[in-house]
Amino acid sequence: MNKMFRAIGSAVFAMAFAAVSPGFAHDHATGIVKERMDAMESMAKHMKAVSERIKNKRDLAAIKMDAEAIAALAPHITHQFPPGSTQHPTQAKASIWQNWADFESKARVLEIESGKLAKMSSDDFGALSTQVRAVSQACGSCHEQYRAKK
Repeated sequence: MNKMFRAIGSAVFAMAFAAVSPGFAHDHATGIVKERMDAMESMAKHMKAVSERIKNKRDLAAIKMDAEAIAALAPHITHQFPPGSTQHPTQAKASIWQNWADFESKARVLEIESGKLAKMSSDDFGALSTQVRAVSQACGSCHEQYRAKK
């Protein structure tokens, strides 16, 4: 159980850092790059809230609202990465377009896993925690491969 909380905590920290640090970069982003940066920041904020609720075992019913927000944004991820949308300050790696089928697959996993989380009852803490981890891993697997580190 501690491993799970450490994994969730690490993912939350990484997403929170990613959400906060590009805030300054968003000032210079335009068009679709700004739209996707804003969407990613929104998902990171919602995921951070979810993970805090899991960590503190409080307000578990409120996870549904954040999960629904993530699930609503997830189906649009691939549309926010049209070819050529690599202008500064994007952190998107060129490998997205070189491995498009894999990128689409990873985005679809986030869509599926966030949808499952949005539909879950807050009554089963273990199942809820496991699904939060699945969503976090979906985010991380894509970011690990397709987002440049600062």
